[in-house]
Amino acid sequence: MKTSDCPRKHVELDLRERRINACLSLAVMHEGDEIETIEGIGTPQALDPMQAAFIRHDGFQCGYCTLGQIQSARAVLDEIRANIPSHVTGDLTATIRITDAEIRVRMSGNICRCGAYANILAAITEVAEEQA
Repeated sequence: MKTSDCPRKHVELDLRERRINACLSLAVMHEGDEIETIEGIGTPQALDPMQAAFIRHDGFQCGYCTLGQIQSARAVLDEIRANIPSHVTGDLTATIRITDAEIRVRMSGNICRCGAYANILAAITEVAEEQA
């Protein structure tokens, strides 16, 4: 496995404005940045909507990649809402729609060795629809 394929890798920086591969970034590079990890988004009594959707849709099996998948999924929706284009965005002048293709390409760096991709997509889509 390449270092950049670490499934637990994503943290969000600067109030969820961008996600990075935590395993490829030195902490000293982010002095003064606000860093949000999975521990900062919900509690067992009050789950984040994405955490709850992953549970409802069985978006994990072994759980190894779940932390990065959830953090990345939250950032994906933020990116789309901020109208940040991806490789599959067709019209760069229009508002980006939340589609399966947009979600898939933006989540493509997150590897799930159990193959729960369809369930992960369903969880993300549910949260996107609830927040629309």
